Amino acid sequence: MRIKKQNAQITRESEALENKLTRKNYEWSNDYVRSLRLHHGLTQQQIARSIGISTRTYTSFELGTQKLRKENELKIKNYFTKRLSHKTEMDVIIDYLRIRLPFHDLDTIFQNVLKIKRQAFVVDEVKRYGYIGRYSIDQIQIYESVPDDNRGILIELSGQGCRQFESFLQQQQRSWLEFLKDCFAYQANITRIDIAVNDYKEALPLKRMLHKMERKEYKSKFKTSHFHWGTQVDEITDKTKASGISLYFGSMQSDFYMCFYQKNYEVAKKKHLKVCEVPIKNRYELRFSGNKSDQIVHQLTDPPNPIDICDLVFGYMKEYITFLLPSKAKNKKHWLVYPAWSLFLGGVSKISFVTDPKEISFERTKTWLQNQVMPTLKAFKIIDDTFQTEEIETMLAEANLGERHKKIIQSVINPNNSIIE
Repeated sequence: MRIKKQNAQITRESEALENKLTRKNYEWSNDYVRSLRLHHGLTQQQIARSIGISTRTYTSFELGTQKLRKENELKIKNYFTKRLSHKTEMDVIIDYLRIRLPFHDLDTIFQNVLKIKRQAFVVDEVKRYGYIGRYSIDQIQIYESVPDDNRGILIELSGQGCRQFESFLQQQQRSWLEFLKDCFAYQANITRIDIAVNDYKEALPLKRMLHKMERKEYKSKFKTSHFHWGTQVDEITDKTKASGISLYFGSMQSDFYMCFYQKNYEVAKKKHLKVCEVPIKNRYELRFSGNKSDQIVHQLTDPPNPIDICDLVFGYMKEYITFLLPSKAKNKKHWLVYPAWSLFLGGVSKISFVTDPKEISFERTKTWLQNQVMPTLKAFKIIDDTFQTEEIETMLAEANLGERHKKIIQSVINPNNSIIE
């Protein structure tokens, strides 16, 4: 039976924060809108289509070279306001996956497992995990080994890679479980899987949980646990401010450990947003590796009675950690379960397994361009404008596109062409 959660006791603080989020009159500058777009993994073309303007016009707005009409500014505002408020309390996603297939036939991998055309991948000689070469589409990575290496081929999907692969699965009309079953049909071994719970309403107050860890007001099957309460210095005010709480249960070197952390602080720092602007408040991750990860995925896919992924996640949390309400009794066996923990595990709303497909966008490359290249390019553009020269245009015209660059263009412009029918 799917774990059910009821929206009975969402904290006043969370409700006030959400109301503030939807009411606040933000300064919708081009930089602010760009930060929101990157955070949500959207392309400029997607937003331009949604609000009914050309991609060139929208791009010019983001670059600050063109102002939009008031009606288009309002459309952008409404578009993102809807995304800033999330209706669901919590959901479950696959956030990292590593799969080893014990053979060297790449054609089988591309045609029958991934079902993505081989020519869509960029080929390079990146050596990682002892493998000799790599095929990649942004964060979707395929590694090959030497012919006599029995490890065969490795598929690696980071968090962003999972979201990008979900875009392909959506076009293929396949689910995650169907994909994993296709992997097992070729004797795959799942060497790592991270399953995450996204918490949009702060159902679990991590600050209180941290204090309970400090006071040893919990019991756990894990032998080790630790926490981190981050701080950082504001570059403008030079004042110290919070940068998020992280709670770890279990050893990172073991085949299973859990990490609960404030996702909004992490994303806000990375995307240059305000903490209250990040929809996900907390994230609760279960990280499985080695034989444990393979066992877990078999439990999710094996007939006749596969385990629901949400039941599995909350079942593991309930089994491995319990926060307690201290009493006069010295023996913790007589302490009651901390109400907030009990409510979190079995009381707030129906949890569902979701996908969040993101189109291939090469965000890392764009971030590198934005931070490392564009300031220099802008300086040369100013020089060109001042002296009425065309150095930038000449360099662009003379630049040669390699195979990697051509595949990047095709992946972004025609993503459907990569799918094997």
